Amino acid sequence: MPSRLATITTVLFDLDGTLTVPVIDFDALRRTLGTPPGVPLTQALADWPELERERGYAVIRDAEMHAARIAKANRGAVELVRWLHEHDFATAIITRNFRDAVDVTLEALGLEFDVVLTRDCAPPKPAPDAVLEALRRLDRPTSSALMVGDYRDDVEAGRAAGTLTCLVTNGESPRFDADLTVPWLEDLHALFERSRK
Repeated sequence: MPSRLATITTVLFDLDGTLTVPVIDFDALRRTLGTPPGVPLTQALADWPELERERGYAVIRDAEMHAARIAKANRGAVELVRWLHEHDFATAIITRNFRDAVDVTLEALGLEFDVVLTRDCAPPKPAPDAVLEALRRLDRPTSSALMVGDYRDDVEAGRAAGTLTCLVTNGESPRFDADLTVPWLEDLHALFERSRK
């Protein structure tokens, strides 16, 4: 895989659980909202009547803002993103979070990205639309890009868009297949450095 990484000049990241230490208990949120297990919250709420949907989003926004206020960088995240910028990579965040929570999180981490796409870019992951929109804004081809995330939807979105994909397992056993699987972002950083030698 390091040889394939040698062609990558664009890195797209999921946010929660990828760049940050996981905080939000999505299963608990689903129980609170009464949405089906395993179904993305934004997808589950899409069919609700408008008033109930807005109440559901208010619950989600509260959880996201709480997570943003206590956000901590995941292992190797800050070092990897800074290295990418130093080596002229284009970077983006693709997340289902709402923008205010993303801004608070990035300020806490001390990181900036060339493009940030939030839940306003519809349809959300696992649809490829946000990945393709990020690449359009960056003016980069899919062949230059790696989509990095900790969940199936991140991998499926990247795959559907035609990018390489990387699954970050946060030290656990892999639950999904991706082109590349690493325990931590520091491991991806090491692979990138090897690919540039």
